[in-house]
Amino acid sequence: MEIPSVCALCFILSQSLVLATQGICRPGCHSKNGFCESPGECRCRTGWKGQFCDQCVPFPGCLHGSCNKPWQCICEEGWIGSHCNIDIHPCAASPCSSNSTCIETGDGGYICLCAPDFTGNNCLAKKGPCIANGSPCQNGGTCADDNGLATHASCQCPAGFVGQFCEADKDDCNPNPCANGGKCTDLGPGFQCQCPPGFNGGSCTKVTPVCSSNPCANGGTCYEKTDGFHCTCLPEYRGSTCAFTHKNKSDHVDGHVQPYHKPFQRQGHEVLKITMKETIHNMDPLLSRSQIICFIVLGLLTCLIVLITTGIVFFSKCETWAANAKYSHLIRKKKDYYIKSNREKGNDVKIIFPEKVQIANYSRSYTTI
Repeated sequence: MEIPSVCALCFILSQSLVLATQGICRPGCHSKNGFCESPGECRCRTGWKGQFCDQCVPFPGCLHGSCNKPWQCICEEGWIGSHCNIDIHPCAASPCSSNSTCIETGDGGYICLCAPDFTGNNCLAKKGPCIANGSPCQNGGTCADDNGLATHASCQCPAGFVGQFCEADKDDCNPNPCANGGKCTDLGPGFQCQCPPGFNGGSCTKVTPVCSSNPCANGGTCYEKTDGFHCTCLPEYRGSTCAFTHKNKSDHVDGHVQPYHKPFQRQGHEVLKITMKETIHNMDPLLSRSQIICFIVLGLLTCLIVLITTGIVFFSKCETWAANAKYSHLIRKKKDYYIKSNREKGNDVKIIFPEKVQIANYSRSYTTI
C-alpha cells in the first residue's frame, strides 16, 4: 500500500474517533456552550456555568441583576447602577425619624423633611440649646446638650482651659508635669519643659544616652555602661576619653593644660563633666644660641663673598683704564715726533692717527705703535 493512502486512512479514523467521543457527552449538555473530552462529562465554555452549561455568568459584582448572555448585569425592579446596587426606592426602608417625611429623588437618593425641633440628614438630632442658641463654648470647647434633651448647654473644654465656657487658661505647670527636675513654662494651651542634662522628651522622662554627645575624642568608640561610659581608643591615643597620645607622659601638651574630664553621678548614669583649667604659655626665647651662631657665620661668609667680587671687578676696571692711558700717551708721543721732524725738513705733513681705542684686554702691553 502506498504511503499517501495510509495517511488518509489514519485521518479518517481520527475524525471518526472525535465524533464518537463528542457524541457520548453527558445527556443534556448544551451543544454550543458545553463540550467533553471523555465520555459522560460536560465542561462549560468561558462565560457559561451550570450542570449542563446553560446558565450565563453575569458581570462581576452584579448584586441585584441577571444576564441573558455572559458578562451582562440586567437590574431587577427597583435597582439601578452598573452593578445594580442602587435602590431607587430608599424610602421603603424608612431612613427618616418618626414625624418626618421621606422624599425619593429618583436616582437612588432621598431627602428627609424634619418635624419641628428635629434636624440632621435623617432628622435624628433634636434641636437642643446647642443648635437653637449656638455654642457658647470658647477656645475650641465642644457644646453638649444630651442630644437636645438637656435644658442647658454645657462645654467640654480642651486641654489647657477651664471654666463653664472654657474661658479661663489653665496653669499647665501646676502641678509641675516636668520630671527629673525639669523647669516648666506655661504656653497657654500647653507647656514646655526645659530638661536638665541627661534627660529629654516632652516631660523630661527619657534618659539621654551618654554616648550621644560623642565624649570619645580622636576617633574613639563609646560604649555605655551601667555607671557611665567607656572609650575604646585607637592605638596611638590613650586616656578615659582618648584625648592624649602615648608620646605625652603628662597632661601638658604643647605648653597647654588639657581639659580635665570629671564624671558625676546622676541616678545610676555617669555624665561627662568638662572643667577647663588655666592655660599656661611657656615664654621661650626668640632665637636659640645655635641659631644665633649660625646667622653670624652666614653673615660673615656673605660679606666676604661681596668684598671678593667687588675687588675683582674694581681690579679689572683699573687695569683697563691704565692700558688706555698708556696707549693715549704713546699716540701723543708719536704725533709730536712726526710733526717736529717734518717741520725741520720744511714739509707740510698731515698725520692721521687711528681713533681712540678702548682696550678691554688689560693683559696686553703696548710699548710701541
